[in-house]
Amino acid sequence: MSDTGTIDIVLCASGSDEVRIVHGVATDHAARMRVVRRCADLAEVLAAAAAGIGDVVLIDLAVRGLDRGALADLMAHGVAVVGLTGPPSADAQPTTLGLRHVVAADAEVPVVLDAIAAALDPQTAQDEQAMPEETAPPGPRGRLVAVWGPAGSPGRSLLAANLAHEAALAGTEVILVDADTYGPSLAQNLGIVDEAPGLVAACRASARDTLDAATLEVLVPVVHPGLRLLSGIGVPARWPEVRASVLDGVWDALVATGALVIVDVGFCLEEDEELSYDTMAPRRNAATTSALARADEVIAVALADPVSLTRLLREQDRLAEIGAPTPRVVVNRHAAPVPVDRVRDLVARRLPVQDVVVLPDDPATCRAAAWDGALLSEAGPRTPLRRAVRDLAAQIAEPLVRATAFESASSAAGERAGGRRRRGLRGAGGGVEG
Repeated sequence: MSDTGTIDIVLCASGSDEVRIVHGVATDHAARMRVVRRCADLAEVLAAAAAGIGDVVLIDLAVRGLDRGALADLMAHGVAVVGLTGPPSADAQPTTLGLRHVVAADAEVPVVLDAIAAALDPQTAQDEQAMPEETAPPGPRGRLVAVWGPAGSPGRSLLAANLAHEAALAGTEVILVDADTYGPSLAQNLGIVDEAPGLVAACRASARDTLDAATLEVLVPVVHPGLRLLSGIGVPARWPEVRASVLDGVWDALVATGALVIVDVGFCLEEDEELSYDTMAPRRNAATTSALARADEVIAVALADPVSLTRLLREQDRLAEIGAPTPRVVVNRHAAPVPVDRVRDLVARRLPVQDVVVLPDDPATCRAAAWDGALLSEAGPRTPLRRAVRDLAAQIAEPLVRATAFESASSAAGERAGGRRRRGLRGAGGGVEG
């Protein structure tokens, strides 16, 4: 806001709407607003926001290149954003791209000015933060479990794939997501040769606000009964296409399916891009930090050796900074001479953990599974390692199974009550007619 208390507007709209809005703002002196920049495209809008020009951006949501990522960049510069929507067409459905303040492009100028004032009102912003962005769909929500481990903890991807498969074998609907931007490998672990960059496509759909059930049906194919896969980015160099501002929408869409969502993430938790960029920078570890912050449960994997456990210990503060829940620690590849109880006690005394699970070392079975593109249930169905992973899968799926059972019982009770009421009404009606 200028020193005189006038609200400065950066405007990006189509020709006739732009002229009408500029004229209306200029003639409405009571509103104490002015248009300080008329932009022709999104790049000019972003440049104006980066330069600190304007208090609010009034932008046509049909502008080429505008998506949730671009809106997040605008808001990161401290400006409010109000969207202008055109009439629906056969080619494109109207979308708000998640914006709270949206008006029709052909609305009267006073209506547009009211939307701008509401977007800049601190009390309105507080009220919006206190309420959910949208009403959750009916039915049980899914559960997101992130499988993470510090550097030098091999076995994360193999564990994630087998946890997902074991939960699916037990009857839970599961979506497995490869969100490792350093070494995506879940497709190979599952024996899938023709891999498409599914996570990239999901992020693009989320950015355009088109990640609906029909799109997910295409992007998340069935790879085993009850198990679907959202494949990774393919080539690690494509990590800039996976941005935190749109990943939140991907997680929400996956959880909204009601499935158990298991996400394999990379090891690195750093966010040091600001050291190399003086503008909004893509973050290499955005997929990892976003999934950990959104997760209902975190599986922290470490090798059964002092180096790996020490690295896990050093990352506990960073996990808390991200907002990750208290992890369930999985100590992988345990073998003699250290007893299992000693390993559990060592971890539990030094880390705030939900639980400590120790997996036995079984290199022969794991190598056979890796070479055959198989899972533990196929390569070693009776091994202690497979039994331990199956038990862990049951534990992480149990809250979702319990919630689904409760929802089903509630629905059945409601249907029975409704049936009794209908029968009572029919009986009453019959008595009156008689």
